[in-house]
Amino acid sequence: MVTHSLVIIANAKLRANPVHGSDPAAESVFTVTLGYFLWDMINTYKNIDIDGWGYMAHAIMSFGVYLFSYSPLLQYYGACFMMFEISTLFLNIHNSLEDLGLHEAILYYINAMALVSSFFFARIVYGTILSINVWRDLANSPIPISPVAANFVRLANIVLMSLSYYWFSVIIVTAKRNALDADLIRALDEMDKHEVKTE
Repeated sequence: MVTHSLVIIANAKLRANPVHGSDPAAESVFTVTLGYFLWDMINTYKNIDIDGWGYMAHAIMSFGVYLFSYSPLLQYYGACFMMFEISTLFLNIHNSLEDLGLHEAILYYINAMALVSSFFFARIVYGTILSINVWRDLANSPIPISPVAANFVRLANIVLMSLSYYWFSVIIVTAKRNALDADLIRALDEMDKHEVKTE
């Protein structure tokens, strides 16, 4: 989806009218996106005890925003916000490495750095800039926008960005804890080696 979104972002017609512009390619990508978030809502609901309500809010808000894109509304920004999913690639690799018990492999640490970096730059930095632009463009649109659609987009943006900030804080806390755990394990290994030498 990220690669398809890059094509949409490069679309001059959508860039010229980011609020009301529409494009068949964007609508095709958003159809798949809607299908994904519908599946995500159902799957998260089935596993709510594991996934939690944060993931459910993410699925519902994302589904709603992409549904309103057919108005047409914010198709350009819809593609821009899909850049968030760059970090999901590294999250999936992280989870796979965890499942395989490879949390001490060098690939695990390289991927962890890529996950933290991509999450920070795609979701926190770029996401905050996009959010400011969306709020500005909704407020200054020369063409009237349905208050229901505009207010849902604003609410979704608040919820989704709040989740991104929260999840990033969890990533940082987890990374610090893992680094401390690794230091403790190394220190214990050094103690064991020292004890063996002194015996």
